[in-house]
This record gives sequence, structure tokens and C-alpha cells, in this order.
Amino acid sequence: MALKVNLLKLTATELQKLLSDGLLTSRDAVELYLAQIAKHNHSGLQLNAIISVANRTDILQRADLLDEERKQGKTRGPLHGVPIILKDICVTRNMPSTCGSYALRQGEAKVDANIIGTLNNAGLIIIAKANISELGNAKGDRLMAGWSAVGGQTKNPHVEGDIPLGAPFLTSWGPAGSSSGSATAVAAGFSPISLGTELEGSITWPAARAGLYAIKLTPGSVDQHGFQPGAAGFDCQGPYAKSSTDVAILSAIIQLLSPDHYLPLATTWNGLRLGFVEPSLWRTPGDVVEEVDGFFHQTDSALLAASTVIEGRGGTVVRSVNLSTWEEIASAMPDVDDMAELFSYQMKMTWPSFLALWDGTPQTVEDLIRWNEAHADLEFTPRDNNQRALESIRDSTMTKEQYDRNVEALRAAARGAIHKVLDNHDIDVILAPSDSRMNSVAAAAGYPLGNLPLGYADFNGRGFSLHVIAPAGDEAKIFQVMSAWEATFPENEEEEAGAIGVNFSVDY
Repeated sequence: MALKVNLLKLTATELQKLLSDGLLTSRDAVELYLAQIAKHNHSGLQLNAIISVANRTDILQRADLLDEERKQGKTRGPLHGVPIILKDICVTRNMPSTCGSYALRQGEAKVDANIIGTLNNAGLIIIAKANISELGNAKGDRLMAGWSAVGGQTKNPHVEGDIPLGAPFLTSWGPAGSSSGSATAVAAGFSPISLGTELEGSITWPAARAGLYAIKLTPGSVDQHGFQPGAAGFDCQGPYAKSSTDVAILSAIIQLLSPDHYLPLATTWNGLRLGFVEPSLWRTPGDVVEEVDGFFHQTDSALLAASTVIEGRGGTVVRSVNLSTWEEIASAMPDVDDMAELFSYQMKMTWPSFLALWDGTPQTVEDLIRWNEAHADLEFTPRDNNQRALESIRDSTMTKEQYDRNVEALRAAARGAIHKVLDNHDIDVILAPSDSRMNSVAAAAGYPLGNLPLGYADFNGRGFSLHVIAPAGDEAKIFQVMSAWEATFPENEEEEAGAIGVNFSVDY
């Protein structure tokens, strides 16, 4: 009798059980996921979630090695023999390292990012690298989220059709960014898990659109060497998955903790204390995500319904907690109006060392800008036609003293606002709609931020979620909430809407 495998729903933990029970081998799993990529990345639904696929012979040989270790009773951990996809913002020698840029695509990486060894030691199989917003959204001003010159436009797997002409850069018809490919890949069954990076929304926004569990881990808790730097103390990596258990396990692995560090996870709300912001005060502006009639009513109603269910099942719920708005927090900076100016300063300091990890590529931001100008036919489209973010990095005149002063003020304001709410209401975490600036608050504070799937938009099938924030190093509390959420609202991540509703099940 054939084994029926639904790649849309299969979690890494479920795959591990199939491997452990001898119903599937890692070689089989790699073959299944590669076939899914071939079917729907550039063909079929044309999701454009993958920039490059690892050499087939190499990864099958690695799968065979891990299968043989399993036969001998040796496993490297709970993700032994499981395929994974990485955001193409990290340097790898055996696959192209592009950050979505042709200027980097032409070169050759000298080293692997440190995390490659960590994943290999844990028994994972890196099968592909995911498309991104080019240079982690650090190339231009309001380029379409999920677009890169090398990878093209990543699509939201839950939304049918192309992005409308004239849509804002975080349009509800898109995947959001910059870790768009990593999210789409998991939602489309290209792998059970993936990794993204986030400076300000790059993991959690795509997770919300794709209906996945995900987390931006505490900045500084994961080795970032070999990753395009955003801003130290602000950015970090984090996993995407279809289950809270998978997110918790992969988080522990990349934080160099025991794989079961965050386990066991809660399945009830007993002892958990949650604060919900007033959703009407947390909206993304219409020039960033277009306003659609009825959408806010749907999301607000879903938030209220979820909080009521949680309260009825033993959780402590405080509604409309008075968290300072992003504008109030950002106003604490004495010298700058936009947090992005802090990021430009840091990138100006750190990118030369990052670019030096390649041979045959521009070695300075100035050279990269000139390369793009000289290869405009490759690097620009009529829609995505500027590199103003790169120019802001080049032109930053901020001093270290100014940077330190503004970071200190911003961080104190963000953390003060969060802890005032946590302390005043005696709660563990704060939840806010995904279409908001909660990701900015988390970045400013240097705190982890998780994603909880909440539903799918009536108007086009895009996912929407709640974002959950906790203090630095307190990922365990987010995972407990995430797991209780998964046990309570399983339908939120199981719905197959829009384009992705096609039958992705395969017989093996």
C-alpha cells in the first residue's frame, strides 16, 4: 500500500517519525521536496521562492550517509535527515550566494557562514536557498517585497494571480519580505522548515502572509557570521515551520542549545498571561499595505474571538493594553526621525567586511552602486527601479557618538514601553495584529517576536496573524504561547486557500 504524503501539511517532527519508523528514507524525502520545487517554483504556480537548488548528487549522497547512520542506530538529533531551505542572504561555497543581486551572483564565496556547520552537525540537509527582497530590502526605496533581480518576484502561495500594477510594496497580493522565499517555500511544501532573517519585519510579516509559525530570535543569540549584516543588536535569524515544536527545536539548534531546550511545550493556557493591544491603534498605513473594505473588521473580530476562547480555556487575558505607539517610541531619538538612519550607519561600517567574503564582486558599497548602474538591464525593472537605500548607506554621515546616543534613547523607550505594560498588567507577553509596527517595536527593543497564524483574508486568501513579543532571552514564553495556540486553533494553519489549494499530496 502506497504511503500518502501531503507536503503542504507534513511537519519536520512528523517527517522524523516516518524516517524513524522506516516508512521513508532521507533520500526519499529529498527526492520528494526536489520534485515539489521543480513542479511549482518556476513551473506550475511559478512561486519563484527558490533562487538556487543544491547539487542533486551531493545532497543525495548526504541523505544516504544520514540514512546509513540511522540504520546503525546513530542520529544527530530530532532533525536528523530532514531537508531545510536557507534564505539566500548567507554565504555558501557549494551554492550560489547572491542576496538576490547579480553583482554578487557573478562572484564566488570564499567561506561558508558559520551556521552551515551547525546545521550539518545537527543532521539537516540543506537542499536550496530562498529568494528574498534584494539585499534584505537594503537596495532601494519601496521595491516590491519579495522581489530580487536574480530571483524575480516571489508570490504569496495563498493568493491567486499576479501582484496588481501600482500596488504598494507590502501589498496584500504579495508575500511581504524580505524572507519571502523562506516562508513561501515552507507553505508550498518545498521543505518542512526553513530559516529567515529579520531586521524589522522580514521574518514575521512573510510568516503572517503564509500562515506559518515563526520567530525572530533575540538579537545576538545566533551566530551571524557569513550573513549579510543588518544592524547588530537589532537583527537576528529565525525559523519557519508548520508547527510550534519544529520552530522551538530549530531555534535551539541555531542558538547552540540542546535541541530539547525549549521542550516540552504547553498544550493548555493554564498559567499563561496575555495582553492584547487595541487593534484600531495598530494599523499599517495605506501607502504600505492597501486598505481593503472589511479586512480590518475581519481581523479585529478574529482577534477578539481568539482572546475570548483563550480566556474561556484558562488563560489570563488583558485587552486593550496601553502600549506606546511606534511613533511615540521613535520620537525618543534626539537626532533622527527614522530608525532606518541607524541601520544605514551600521551597514556602512559592516558591509565592506561582508563583501570581502566573495571573490570577483564589488568590495565596497560605492562599487556595488556603480556596478548596478552599469548593469541596469539586469538590476532594475520599470517598477523596481532605484537603489536609494544603498545610496543612503553610502551617504550616511552619522558619527559613532550620534549613533550610540540615539540607539540608547530608542532602546530605553522601547523597552520601557514594553515593561510598563508587562508589569502594570502582570502579563507574560504582548500580542498585536501582524499588519502593524510591532516588528519595529521588537527591533528597537532588541526583543524576540513570534508569529501566530490567525486566519485568511476573505477578499483574496492572504494569511493574517498575531505577533507576540517577550523580553530578550525569553523565547521560552513565546513558544509556550505558540504551542497552546496551535493546540487551540489548529484550523488557522491547516486551511488551504487560493492557489495553494491544489492537491499537493503525493503517493510514495
